[in-house]
Amino acid sequence: MINKYILVGIDGSSISDSLLQYAIWLAKSNGMTIKLLHTIEHSHNTENLHHEGNLTPNIRRELLKELSNEEREKSKKLLAKGKEILNSAKQSIIEAGLTDVVAKLRHGTLPEAIEDLSDEIALVMLGSKGKDHQNNESGLGFHLENAIKSTTTPVFIAKKEFTQPKKVMFAYNGSPTSKRALEMISQDTIYKEPLEIHIVSVSNDQELTKNLVTEAENILANSSATVIKKTLKGDTLQQLTNYQEKNKIDITAMGAFSHGKLHGFFFGSFTTKMIQQSDTNFLLIR
Repeated sequence: MINKYILVGIDGSSISDSLLQYAIWLAKSNGMTIKLLHTIEHSHNTENLHHEGNLTPNIRRELLKELSNEEREKSKKLLAKGKEILNSAKQSIIEAGLTDVVAKLRHGTLPEAIEDLSDEIALVMLGSKGKDHQNNESGLGFHLENAIKSTTTPVFIAKKEFTQPKKVMFAYNGSPTSKRALEMISQDTIYKEPLEIHIVSVSNDQELTKNLVTEAENILANSSATVIKKTLKGDTLQQLTNYQEKNKIDITAMGAFSHGKLHGFFFGSFTTKMIQQSDTNFLLIR
C-alpha cells in the first residue's frame, strides 16, 4: 500500500511562503509527508523562424543552432532557480520541526504533474496565484482551474497570509460532490483537531435549506467539529461571500466544478467565481 502525501506546488511567488505554513499546519496534524513540487514549463520561441522561407539554408541552420543554444541556457537557469526555490522551501519545513519532506523538480505543466501523481496524493496544496499573476488582485493563476480539474484528490487553495485556521464554512447544496466533501471532512482525515464548521445553504426555498443543513449536521455527527447551521436567501455568490466576511471565515470548503441540480447551486464557473471574489482559503473536493 502506498503511503500518500501532501503535494505542495511552489513557484517562488509571495503566496508560496503562506502556502508552506498551511502545509506545515496540516502535516503536523495528520502526520503526512510533504512533497514539494516545482514545475518547469518550456516555451519554445520560434517567432524568428516565421519568415524562414526568405532565408537561405545556411542562415536557417545557423538560426536554429542559435535558438537551440539560447534554449539550453534558459533551461539551465530555470533548473538552477527551481532547485533554489525547492531547497529554500525544504529548509523552512525542516526548521518548523518536520523532517519527513521530499522535493521534486519536474518538466511540464502543473496540471500534467498533478495528474501523473494523483494515485500517490492525499491532498494537493496550491497558491491562488503563481509568480506571473501575484500583482493581479482579481486574477487567478493561469493553470489553477486546470490543476484542480486534473485530480479527484482534495485541493487546498491558499489565498491569504497564514493565520491558525479556526473557522471553516462549508457551502452545502446536497449534491453528490458536496456530500462526498462533507463525509471526508467528517472523518477528520485532512485535519484531526477540532474546528468550528459553519454549514451554510442558500436558496429561496427555506424548507429546502433547513433540510440540507440538518442533513449536513447529521453527516458531521461523529466528527470532532463544533457545528453551526445557517440558511440564507438570495444570490448564492453574494450571500456566501458576505457570510465569509461577516463571520471571519478562514477556509471555505465545498464541492468543486460540479453540476448540482438543486437551484443550480454549483454550475459551470461558480467555483472559479467564488475563489476570485472571496478572501478566504479554499478546500475543494470533486
